[in-house]
Amino acid sequence: MDLSIVLRLEEKIDQLLARKQGLEEQCRQLAAEKAALLQEKQQFGIELDRILAKLDGLDQEMP
Repeated sequence: MDLSIVLRLEEKIDQLLARKQGLEEQCRQLAAEKAALLQEKQQFGIELDRILAKLDGLDQEMP
């Protein structure tokens, strides 16, 4: 194979590996963000259930 072709292929491989590493890091960040959002969603659900239970209790106290 021609040396210039080999060098271009190596350069392209290096670019692809760098892109892959960037995408993997972005994926890790998004996964962490997703986990935090899911936890926040769960906390909101718990708080909403607590508020609704309180409202139900108030409704039952009203004549």
